[in-house]
Amino acid sequence: MPETVPPRATGARPGSPTPPRAPAGAGFRGLLPAACLLGALSLLGCSLAPDYVRPPAPVPAALPGAGAPSGQGAAPAAAAGEVGIGVFYPEPRLRALISSALANNRDLRISYLSILEARAQSAIARAERLPVLEAMASETVSGGRRLRSSESFTAELSVPSFDLDLFGRLRNMDRAAYEEYLSSREAWRAFRIALVSQTAESYLAWRLAEQKRQAAERALASWRDSLAFIEKRIVSGQSDLLELEQARGQAEFAEARVSALKAEASMALNSLGLLAGSFSPAGLPEPLDLSAWEPAGLAGEIPSSVLLERPDVLEAEHMLAAAGHDIGAARAAFFPSVSLTGALGFMSGELNELFTAPAESWRLGPAVSVPLFAGGRNRAGLALAEARRDKAVASYEKAIQTAFKEAADALAARADLKARLEASRRLLATRRRTLSLAEGRYLGGTSSYLEVLDAQREVFEGEMDYLDARKAWLSNGVSLYAALGGGLDPRGLPEAPETPGKPPEAPPPPAAPPGRAPRAAGAP
Repeated sequence: MPETVPPRATGARPGSPTPPRAPAGAGFRGLLPAACLLGALSLLGCSLAPDYVRPPAPVPAALPGAGAPSGQGAAPAAAAGEVGIGVFYPEPRLRALISSALANNRDLRISYLSILEARAQSAIARAERLPVLEAMASETVSGGRRLRSSESFTAELSVPSFDLDLFGRLRNMDRAAYEEYLSSREAWRAFRIALVSQTAESYLAWRLAEQKRQAAERALASWRDSLAFIEKRIVSGQSDLLELEQARGQAEFAEARVSALKAEASMALNSLGLLAGSFSPAGLPEPLDLSAWEPAGLAGEIPSSVLLERPDVLEAEHMLAAAGHDIGAARAAFFPSVSLTGALGFMSGELNELFTAPAESWRLGPAVSVPLFAGGRNRAGLALAEARRDKAVASYEKAIQTAFKEAADALAARADLKARLEASRRLLATRRRTLSLAEGRYLGGTSSYLEVLDAQREVFEGEMDYLDARKAWLSNGVSLYAALGGGLDPRGLPEAPETPGKPPEAPPPPAAPPGRAPRAAGAP
């Protein structure tokens, strides 16, 4: 008893024609070639793959925390993917580093080569649908102890085996491979966005460590001056040893911070060099102070639908479409397969008569294979394909939810980080005024030197807090830009050496999957 196809799963194309059963072997006598040809023509468009329907997004219709644009020149968030990288990041040194990363980062290059690998796999799957044509020439010599030796010559063109693909098995495998290729292109684009974001974050970490080191060195110089001042007052009898040791401890504290921040800055610079693909800063513009630049604004009303165009979401969607075609290929395994073999050539006992009319020969060998018993292999293959399809649905929904969370987190923190930055700026100004008053009181003899040391320490900590707040504010802009799909448009970046900067053009897609128009082959 042959295996039969289980009922179609939810999402199967309603009203799809049920392919006819292969007739019995006796009915093919003398008519097998004609039957194969008629079957191929009548069932050429048959596909057993379920219709593709994009699953609904399991997130709210709009992102929370998005309000009216803030600040002049703020770009709408919905157009974040259209904001050039160099426009969003106005810092000249960072622009140069991002350009270098896009040209020289080895991980990005590996991702690019993965696209070529997937493209080749797609080409292989497409070639499976075409007949193989072989040319062959041979000479055979035969004889025996009492037999007269003889020679025969053969030259022919042959088709070893050509599957008519009546039920779309090869077509679905071709489409699945094509969707996987498109998925690899989206993975490359997603990695590119992540690389831009990581380069900006690493640059901010380096600038933060550098500016903290500079602030610590200024504090160290100031505290050394204070130490020298106290030593002079000791000589004149105006200060005691307690004040001297307090001043010396403050200077030693600053010296330890400078050493730690130097190491931190060096490691951050090495990380930045790895991302940029070059550890040489030669020729790069001078860096700006963290407070001297700010990314372009991205506040505005943001519908959740903008997240569907993120490359990682599109990557998951292409894998979902590929899983649907795998189901079609698995369903086709339940039905008969029809293949043709044939040859046209010449056969002769004499070489000089090989290409004459009497030497012409041909052969045609249609074959029908009907699955009778496979130990449940076909059913298990279909169950596996359906499970992978359901897994791809969950992965697609998870990709959308992850994108929503990243964008919502960045928006939720934006107002609080701005408030923190303003508060830390005011606090630093207040502590600097306090230090000025404490120094005046000490020189006037109305307070101890401990009050000055406390004020100096608070100013130093205030500078560290302000730099942390400034870096957090800039990092939030980086995260929001990446979460909304920004980081693909290279406008505004300086030119970099000629290296693979974009994925190869996609080959023309196979026939459109049922119920779904494929993306343009050259579309980003």
